Amino acid sequence: MSRASRHYMDRIAQLPCVVCLYKLGFETKPVHVHHVTVPADDFAVAPLCPDHHTGPTGVHGLQRRGFERMWKLDESGLLALTNRAIAEGR
Repeated sequence: MSRASRHYMDRIAQLPCVVCLYKLGFETKPVHVHHVTVPADDFAVAPLCPDHHTGPTGVHGLQRRGFERMWKLDESGLLALTNRAIAEGR
């Protein structure tokens, strides 16, 4: 992992879960840094709380298609919300 990617992922880890923030209206921390792409790209990551990452309502719990149906969010949507949280200074 490069220094730049480590720095970026550390920044993402400081954000609240983007599903909780923008879909449910509250901030949840701490978060897991979820790689949105396969193969993993350290600059294509989103902050997700444990429930929305690996829990029963999460991207790994529901699998990608189930998560997309439930939350109306695909990979590009997760990245867009992550960029929004950064721009808002969260």
